[in-house]
Amino acid sequence: MQAQMPDAKFIQIESTKLCYYEQGQGDVILLLHGWPQTSYVWRKVMPALAKKNRVIAVDLPGLGNSGAAESYDTRTVAAIISKFITTLKIGKVHLVSHDVGSWVAVSFALDHEAQLNTLTVIDAAIPGFIADGVFKPENAKKIWQFYFHAVADIPEWLVEGREEAYLSWYFSNKSFVKAAINEDDRNVYVKAYTGKERLGRGFAYYRAFSLSAENNRKAQRRLSVPVWAIGGQYALGEQIGNALKAIADPTVVVIKDCGHYVPEEQPEETVKYISAAIGG
Repeated sequence: MQAQMPDAKFIQIESTKLCYYEQGQGDVILLLHGWPQTSYVWRKVMPALAKKNRVIAVDLPGLGNSGAAESYDTRTVAAIISKFITTLKIGKVHLVSHDVGSWVAVSFALDHEAQLNTLTVIDAAIPGFIADGVFKPENAKKIWQFYFHAVADIPEWLVEGREEAYLSWYFSNKSFVKAAINEDDRNVYVKAYTGKERLGRGFAYYRAFSLSAENNRKAQRRLSVPVWAIGGQYALGEQIGNALKAIADPTVVVIKDCGHYVPEEQPEETVKYISAAIGG
């Protein structure tokens, strides 16, 4: 049976209309997805986490079913997430993130730590903290999109009308468990990024990468909340943990037999380590 998300909910946060999904009761786990995905990336882990917690997955501003933001640097997006938490009167959250969602999550932790219980980041090159060596030419197969997406206009011109082929390349090449994201799953993601406008909003996060990195470096300090760094064995592995040592003493986990799409490729392991991170 195809995994399904809870019904979508919507809330207006200043000029941005956010889409979110929630399930369960208890302490709040807030989930932030990456690119080229939506909150659908959490479909396999939400039911298990929701047995003991209130789990909320948010489509990042401009992505999925959420409306556009005025800017896509991670400090701006983190401020929107902070206001989302305040508006829902949640209090503190266990923040769990993947890929671009982890870019936002780290900026959130630096600027809004008072709203955090714990921080768990999954397989992401964090702006301002990831080692320069990650971006060396020999690693081009993993990181070339950081440069391509950052260029104005050209990515939209080249990808529009070829969204399925383009996104499928990522799922095929950046996963280890190839069956984890099937045709129906890919169709969900392709629909979310079809057309120049939707593509452009995704690329906007990469176009703001340098600003996000600059902001993170300026805000750099030691976090006091527990921080976990989870990487896929055949993706970033321990590198995500090494990056976060600039701001924390993270518990580092490398999930075996796993590529970049950790919540989909190894959902049971993902649930196990998220539960450990939040003390559940």
